[in-house]
Amino acid sequence: MSKSVAAVAALLLLGLAACQSENKPEQAATEPASTESTTLAVPAPPADKTAEYLANPLVGDVLVVRFVPEGSAAEQFYFYQVYKLGGDTVYTHPARKPVASADADASRPDIFAAEATRAYTKRELAEYQHESPADPQHSRLVRVRRGE
Repeated sequence: MSKSVAAVAALLLLGLAACQSENKPEQAATEPASTESTTLAVPAPPADKTAEYLANPLVGDVLVVRFVPEGSAAEQFYFYQVYKLGGDTVYTHPARKPVASADADASRPDIFAAEATRAYTKRELAEYQHESPADPQHSRLVRVRRGE
């Protein structure tokens, strides 16, 4: 299972890297800095339904992935919006850039890169709820936002 989790982590991080490379240097310089913290908070809604939502995803769900960029102590979050379901496969559009909070606004039309697609099986997404020891960015799927 750890190879599978590491593979999913690598795929999600590859998507993150691809979308981050679209940012212009001047945009990165003007983004507000995250608060420095060595404690990794795991955001959860009052009744955590992440596993239930991953087992039965819906178009419009937003997958929230927590990670810590290499060389940083501050955690960040990356969103993936489900746009299509096909059998056991969940098709997502990744966010254009990471955010400082799992509760950041994901409703603006420019948040997600509609031209980019990342596909995952339900099993891969369920396994991605557990951090891989081999992942230097400590990435983990921490929440599914539904109906927000």
